[in-house]
Amino acid sequence: MSKEFPLQQVLELACAAQRVNGEYLKEVESVFDSEGKFMYMKHANKVLVRKSLKLGDSTNTAPEFAPQEIFVEDADRELANEIQKYFKRLMFAAVKGDNEFQMEVNTLLTLGVVPDNKIGFIACLPSVYRRDSANSQIEKRARNADKEYLSAVGSSLFDKDCEILASQRSKNFDAWNVDAIIDNKMVSWFSKVDMKVGPCVVIKSKVKDHSLHWKYGNPVTRLNFVKAVQ
Repeated sequence: MSKEFPLQQVLELACAAQRVNGEYLKEVESVFDSEGKFMYMKHANKVLVRKSLKLGDSTNTAPEFAPQEIFVEDADRELANEIQKYFKRLMFAAVKGDNEFQMEVNTLLTLGVVPDNKIGFIACLPSVYRRDSANSQIEKRARNADKEYLSAVGSSLFDKDCEILASQRSKNFDAWNVDAIIDNKMVSWFSKVDMKVGPCVVIKSKVKDHSLHWKYGNPVTRLNFVKAVQ
């Protein structure tokens, strides 16, 4: 017989797991040092949540293999409240029956409890919320941005105020793909570190090429050799 847990408790733990892992992990990953020596296992967000609920997924007690202990902080509680409000506003879409994932989330939000076999749906919500929020912000700014390129290909830029719209881990490269606005024009670049959404200063960069945004069709100035600070 499955156990049930309060939705708020599970969602707060899901936010804590997202914070600890720094991303949403669906499967376990091995972490190695700079010399290629194994350090520890990085467990899926769902596993971290289940461990905190004492559901005991892992039988290996060696520290380097065991799921990390997570603790809920105030920021996790605040984020959990934001996520609940956000997805409750989307309930109308679930009623239409055209999105199986959202229908499942809608049911859990309505019931206010989470069976242990549905924890995975809640564990991914912080990641989904972040992605959807970023997409909404990009769409809004794309509509209002100037429909022209920032500068000519090959030109150099210095000391530009910038607004980071999104920073997403690339599926093909060891980097984050950054979408941003400079002088009310859309720009993008690869960053070695995850950039925070919000204000930024591009100290220097070069214009690599011109393209169109894959989704909104806006002119996008692609940058490289970017030095940016927040």
